[in-house]
Amino acid sequence: MTDIQRIVFNLLIEVDDICRRNGITYFLHENTALDAVQGTSITKERCHAEVTMRVPEMLRFMEAFEREKPNGRSLESWLTNPHYSEFGCRYVDESTLYLDLPNSHAYKNYGFAVRISALRDFPASHLKSKVLTARELGFEMTYDEGNKATGRKAAICGSYVKKEIRSAKGLDNFSKKMFEDFCTFYDNDKAERCFTRHFRNRRHHFDRSWFDKPMYAVVEGHRFPLPSNDYFISLYGSRYMTRAIPGRYVTRWVIADTAIPYRKYLEEIKKSGCSLEEYIAQREKYVALQNKGQDKFDTIQHYWDLLFRTGDRFDLYERYAPMKAELVRMHSEERYDELSAALAPYRKLLMKNYGLGLGLCFDPDILDYMIEILRREHKDELADNILKLIPPEHKKPIVIKGYQDE
Repeated sequence: MTDIQRIVFNLLIEVDDICRRNGITYFLHENTALDAVQGTSITKERCHAEVTMRVPEMLRFMEAFEREKPNGRSLESWLTNPHYSEFGCRYVDESTLYLDLPNSHAYKNYGFAVRISALRDFPASHLKSKVLTARELGFEMTYDEGNKATGRKAAICGSYVKKEIRSAKGLDNFSKKMFEDFCTFYDNDKAERCFTRHFRNRRHHFDRSWFDKPMYAVVEGHRFPLPSNDYFISLYGSRYMTRAIPGRYVTRWVIADTAIPYRKYLEEIKKSGCSLEEYIAQREKYVALQNKGQDKFDTIQHYWDLLFRTGDRFDLYERYAPMKAELVRMHSEERYDELSAALAPYRKLLMKNYGLGLGLCFDPDILDYMIEILRREHKDELADNILKLIPPEHKKPIVIKGYQDE
């Protein structure tokens, strides 16, 4: 695991421990659930883990958090942050830094986290459901970040909520009242359908029965609850077991550090005389400029990689040409352990170039030996992929010519 993977996974274990101690039912959700059901462990540096739980369970989790007060952790929601972006909460590691530039408006606790989505029952009243939907859409329209009401409905909802905020004497009071209302009306034991929704994204609808009896998956030696197979089919299709894992990853748009508390980072920004909003705006401009030049940079980098591969081929040729007869003898006598040890320098450079999308061959016979060794190690897929990357001209013997081509 990388440091980021370790931090996020440990946070997920902490959420699981709180739920187990307090008898709270929850499920892995979205990319985290798909990762677990595929059995691929934690494969990339995802920015957060995802879980979901019904509204009563989420309230019990929040109460348990307040009782236990885990050291170095915070829980963010509409109750603690009126600018929090959605109905749910976020279990945050205060000793880390995770600042997602395009989505920085969503939080005030900028650490790595487990995002807890409320699994909402459909309200018994259809009219009340419409009102809640209008309030949520209008609330989202109050964000300056990307605030583009593209339709009459969104504009009406935005105006409606702005009036409610004024009546509540501020966004802080309004968000707390909205949280209470959502908890009341999205808890309906008689509902047959439920849904989750993230900020400015469409709903994902589910049957309540998909969450009646959890399946379980073991990830890194820990057992986690999952919804039924129908949940995965509804989100990712019938071939979900081979679906690429979605989610937010650490890119150049993300400022991340597992060793720096985000509060110290914000203090340093403040000392520079720049507000967080100004800093983020300047950083976004810088990243956008970087992205514009990325294609040219990638092309230049590719040619440098090709140049260094040429050097690697020559170095390997000089190393192995004098000992080729001995390598041939090792192979004919099936002394594969000795052959593998002798070819260790070749393997190292082969894998370096493979990581760059390049094949490396300086002698076709020695390449065949290396491929055979990989297959004996049950690395057939790797061997096949390496062979596909070898240019045809590299399978011909290297000929060293003098200045007179002799």
